Amino acid sequence: MNSELSIQLEDQPATKNKSNFIPMLGNFNIQYNFTAASIAVTFLSSSAYLDHALREEPDWASAITLPIVFVGAMTGMLVMGRLGDVLGRNRAMQVTLCLSVAGCVIPALAVGNANATFAILNAGRLILGIGVGGIYPLSAVSAAEGTDKAEDRGTRVGMAFFFQSIGCLVPYLVAMILIPVLQPSTPEPWVPQVQFRFLFALGAVPGLIIIAATCREKSSTPELPVNVERPSLRDAFARQPREIWRTLLGTSGSWFLYDIAYYGTNIFTPSLLGKICLTGNKVDGVCNQSLFETAWQSVIVQAMGIPACLIAIRLIGRFGSRFLNIMGFLLLSLLFLAMAIVWTVNEDLHMLLFVIFCAITFCLNFGPNLGTYVLPAICFPFEVRSTCHGISAFGGKLGAVVGTLIFKPVSLMDGGIAALLFMQAAVCLTGAVVGHIFLKSDFEYLESEDKDATLTFLSGIENARSGRLSGARPSRPSAPP
Repeated sequence: MNSELSIQLEDQPATKNKSNFIPMLGNFNIQYNFTAASIAVTFLSSSAYLDHALREEPDWASAITLPIVFVGAMTGMLVMGRLGDVLGRNRAMQVTLCLSVAGCVIPALAVGNANATFAILNAGRLILGIGVGGIYPLSAVSAAEGTDKAEDRGTRVGMAFFFQSIGCLVPYLVAMILIPVLQPSTPEPWVPQVQFRFLFALGAVPGLIIIAATCREKSSTPELPVNVERPSLRDAFARQPREIWRTLLGTSGSWFLYDIAYYGTNIFTPSLLGKICLTGNKVDGVCNQSLFETAWQSVIVQAMGIPACLIAIRLIGRFGSRFLNIMGFLLLSLLFLAMAIVWTVNEDLHMLLFVIFCAITFCLNFGPNLGTYVLPAICFPFEVRSTCHGISAFGGKLGAVVGTLIFKPVSLMDGGIAALLFMQAAVCLTGAVVGHIFLKSDFEYLESEDKDATLTFLSGIENARSGRLSGARPSRPSAPP
C-alpha cells in the first residue's frame, strides 16, 4: 500500500462502535413508504367515501401501479448496493435518500385528470422505489459494521430491521386517524385529496432526518477518497473465493421465495380481510365492511409482526439466521396449508380464518423475514458486502413482483384463495430446502475477522491500481487463514 493512501486511511475513525439510529430509521422509512403508497392509492381510487372514486384508476395504470415500485426497488438495490462498496456507506446512503424523498413529494403534488394523476403518481413511485430499494443493503451493512464485536452483528442488524415492522404499522394508524378526523358533515372531494397527499408527503420526513444524520456522522468503515481508483465489479468478485457464489445463491434464493409468500400475503392484507369479512356482511360475494373496519383489522394483523420480530432478534444471537430461516419456512408452510384446508372446507369460518391469518403474519415476521435480511450483511467479504446484499435483496424483490402479480389472477379463479394458499405452502417448503442446502450458520461465516477482510480489500485496491498502470491483470490475494 503506498504512503499516500496509508496517510489518507489514517484519517478514518479508529473505532467501529456507533449508534444504530441511521439503520433503524432507514428501515422504518422502507416499510412506511411501501405500505403508505398502497394505502394512499386506495384513498384516491376507492368509492367508499364519495360513492365514486376521486380518480378512477385507468386500465393502463392498474397494470403497473403495484409492480413499478418493485421495479424501482430492484434497480436501487443493485445500483446503490454497488455504490455502497464504491463510494462508501454514508455517501451512497445520502444519494439514495435524496431519491426516496423526491419519490414521496412527487406523488403528493400530482394534479390533473385520472390519466395525468396516475402518470405522475407512477413516476414518483418508480423514483421512490429506487431510493427505498437502495436503503436495504446500505442500512444492513451499516448496522453490521457499526460494531467491532463480530458476535453482536446479527443482533444489531436485527434491531435495525425491527423498525420495518413499526414502519409497516404506522401508515395504517395514520389512515385510521385521518378517516375520522377529516369527516365534514357532507362528503367533500378535498377529503380523499388531503388523505392521499398527506400519506405520501409524510414519508419524506424520515428520509430528511437521515440525510441530516449522515452528514453529521463519520463512516464506521474506511471510505476511500474520490481520487483513488476503485476496482471494477468483475475484479472485485474475481478476488473472492468460489464459495461466495454458493452463498449468494442461498441468500438470494431464500429471499426470493420468502418475498413471494410475504408480498403475496401482506401487500394484499386489506383484500384478504375483505374476503374473510370478519365484521361485515357479504352481498353477492362482496364484503360491505368500511375502510375504517378494514384498517383496524389490518393494524391487528400487522401488530403480530412486532412481538414476532423481537423474539427472532432475541434468538438470532443463539441460533443464527440459517436456523431461523429454515424453521420459519417450515412453520409458514404448515400454517398456509392449514388455512387452505379450512378455506376449502368452509370459508364462512371467519374467526378461525382470521386467527390463522394472524398466526401466518406472526411467522412471516418471525423467521425468514429477519434471517434473509441479516445473513447477507454478515456472510460476505467487506469488499463486496454491500453489493452482495443488494443482489440478495434484488432476488427478494423479484419474488415480491412474482407474489403480487400471481395473486390477483389466481385469487379470481374459482377456489382461487385456497389455491393461492396451497401455492404459498409449497413455496415456503421450497425455501426451507434452499436454506438447508446452500447456507451455513452465521458463526461459520464470522470465523474470519473483519480486520482481515478489510486488509484484503485495501490490498486488492492497490493491486488494481498497480495493474491498470502497468497493463497487467490485478493479482488475487490469498484468503486469510
